[in-house]
Amino acid sequence: MPVYALNVFNLLPGKEDQYRDYSVKAGKIIYGFGGKVVSSGWQPLRRMHEDRARRHFIVVEFPSEEVFQRFVDEADRQGIHELRETACSDYIWTLYQPWDLREWVKASS
Repeated sequence: MPVYALNVFNLLPGKEDQYRDYSVKAGKIIYGFGGKVVSSGWQPLRRMHEDRARRHFIVVEFPSEEVFQRFVDEADRQGIHELRETACSDYIWTLYQPWDLREWVKASS
């Protein structure tokens, strides 16, 4: 079953090239393990709640939780997490299982 990693964060001023470097290196691992970036966005058009503003998000699909863990382990082995951690602030990184919202809504009818 696929899983989705949600990344929501701010880039630190002057660290954009560092995060680009991380993105390239992480992307090679992600795609090498059969994962893919399914969505990304930046510069929110509206803040719907008064939560701390985060300017970027990325959603990555992994074939399974085990593959996600292989990504984490390989990124640790290559020492690239530090590139992300020192280029970003307000980072949220959460792993989700798929949710068929349509089926869920139908089930309550």
